[in-house]
Amino acid sequence: MIKVRLVAAAAIAAVATLMSSGAAQAYPDIPNVTLTIPDSVLVGGNTFTYKASADVDCQWTISYPEAVNGSATQTGNGKTLSGTYDTKVVSKTFKSPIKATCKYDDNVPVVAKVVTSNDVTPAVYSPADSAQTLQAAIQSASASATVTLLPKGGDKNDDGALPDTGGSNLWILVLGGALIVAGGGVTYVARRRHSTH
Repeated sequence: MIKVRLVAAAAIAAVATLMSSGAAQAYPDIPNVTLTIPDSVLVGGNTFTYKASADVDCQWTISYPEAVNGSATQTGNGKTLSGTYDTKVVSKTFKSPIKATCKYDDNVPVVAKVVTSNDVTPAVYSPADSAQTLQAAIQSASASATVTLLPKGGDKNDDGALPDTGGSNLWILVLGGALIVAGGGVTYVARRRHSTH
């Protein structure tokens, strides 16, 4: 009976802990940031377009380190930002990252708690209510994607792997299965013979 009570008390404590920890979180929701590239696989030397969007107003920074004929960083403001990048010519399949960063004001003021010690006289006067409200903090969220550049004459389905030039390997699988069955049969017959003698 004591074990049942202990198990019940532990279960109630676990449920209470889970419920209280879920309700105690006070983090603001992170905005949904998306980065869309209509054609992320293209022949090197061509231009691609992107569109970054979020559900809040952002100070956008788009960075594509492999850009040519222009800046690797593009900026703008608003809920969306669109643009283009020129890519470099490549001799083999090359994957390059693009990143969109959204800096936004979450309108949640930061509360700073000033802690004073009795051992040391504070250098700055602290009011009786030591919680002071500061400006809202700028938050950031980001999204990234990969642009795949192909050499001229490259295939869009080229992933850098060797082409499949062989035929079907099914016969090897069938032969292996037949050998396993034959070996099992020989072992069974040998054991049966040995046990009857």
